[in-house]
Amino acid sequence: MKKNTIFYCLLFFFLFGIGKLLFSKEECHQKIVCLNSFILLERMPEFSKVQKELEKLSKNHENILAKLAKEFHKKAEKFQKNRNPILKKELEILQYRAQAYQKNAADDLSKKQNKLLDPIYKKIEKAINIVMEKDKTIVRVDDCSPGKGVLVNKGIDITEDVKKELGF
Repeated sequence: MKKNTIFYCLLFFFLFGIGKLLFSKEECHQKIVCLNSFILLERMPEFSKVQKELEKLSKNHENILAKLAKEFHKKAEKFQKNRNPILKKELEILQYRAQAYQKNAADDLSKKQNKLLDPIYKKIEKAINIVMEKDKTIVRVDDCSPGKGVLVNKGIDITEDVKKELGF
């Protein structure tokens, strides 16, 4: 009885091992690859236009904030000389306006950045999909740009293939 149990256990492990090898062959041919999106973004002509437009918008917001800060400092100097409660209230209101504007400016800049970069990312995604269609074994593409969180990727880097699809 013990010999039969041992035999069946060995047979089970043997068949399980062979079955695992047979069914996992497809997994062996699947690839996880990486791509450096930063390199692609830098090379895209649209990206420099986006950068210039965002810098212009940022500069505009900075100028407005600088004017608010200058006005705040002038009123603060007057308040230091004359402890007028009306000036104190004006300072509080001005400080609140500056904080609200700073938040609105950051939101505006973020929305504009997303709006301008979205078509570029879609173009890159389309090129990635074309590369994946050519190589059906690719199951996942990691972004291995600096700061993206992928520290080590032993997969193939398809950045060059995507660059070719994008035409550069």
